[in-house]
Amino acid sequence: MKKKKADLEISLFPFLSILACVIGILTLMITAIVIAQIDPEAVNEKIETALQDDEEFQKKIEEQKKELDALRKEIESIKRDPFKKIDPQKKDQLKQQIETVTAQVQMAKTEDKKAKTIQGEVVKMKADLAKMMKDLEQAEDEWELMKEPEKFAKMVVKQSGSGAGGDLEPTFIECNEKGIRVYEQNGNHYDVPFTEILGHGKLKAHVQKVAKEAPYRTWRSAQGSKIDARFVKREGSKITLKDKTGKEIQLTAIQLAVGSRNMVRKYEEARAAKRPDPEARFIIFLLRTKGFNSWARATQLCNSLGCRFGQLPLDGEGEIDLSLFLGS
Repeated sequence: MKKKKADLEISLFPFLSILACVIGILTLMITAIVIAQIDPEAVNEKIETALQDDEEFQKKIEEQKKELDALRKEIESIKRDPFKKIDPQKKDQLKQQIETVTAQVQMAKTEDKKAKTIQGEVVKMKADLAKMMKDLEQAEDEWELMKEPEKFAKMVVKQSGSGAGGDLEPTFIECNEKGIRVYEQNGNHYDVPFTEILGHGKLKAHVQKVAKEAPYRTWRSAQGSKIDARFVKREGSKITLKDKTGKEIQLTAIQLAVGSRNMVRKYEEARAAKRPDPEARFIIFLLRTKGFNSWARATQLCNSLGCRFGQLPLDGEGEIDLSLFLGS
């Protein structure tokens, strides 16, 4: 049997009815306003009709709200009892919602993974950049060295003449553009900025110690032992020394090493010529090209504390080798 044309039509009644109600209400309200100027009774009648239609519209809205509330309650019921049978239509609707949320969560995880990957790459790039900067600084230093190799050559500090430390025990202080560097007898060193030279506690104590110990030196016996004392006198073959506690030590010349016997002779020659006793402990300033200001301030400190000093200009910026003195 051939189907009627009406059977194939799709009913749009719910949507059209709501739209018609809205349009109708607006039309009636406009008409009522116009007619109100002519017939008040007719206006009242139209208003009552519009209100009735509006109540029907509100009822339809309330019905839609009830359906939404029912759906929410259904979801809560499923959460409480997952094994409860679900309406197929609602099941499909919930499934679609779950898939949407799952896709959003997966997308968030992917974005977070990308962010962490990018962050790792940034950290790696920073490390590579730091290494490149270090390599660049090293390359610049090597380039400077290639241009003027003699400027950066190691400089060995030694006594004039013999070339060995021997009878001197100076404290070396390097003067450079930033301040000074104090070299200690144990091979260590410490730096003092230019602005702190006059008030630096450790430096001041160091200079005072050198000034106080100026008459003392390290004497060596023929067997290799050491005595820290100052020279008092020599009578024949007997030599008298005095240590820091004031105790006198008497030795024969043969008990001393050759270098120490030579020092006894220098003391005698100085006294015979009425010159000051030769001193082993004083300060020698190693003066860099741009270290004049630091040297001037450091010598000011030495003069204020009564400490003897000398200076040795350095021709270059290379490393300083004090092994001939520190190992003596």
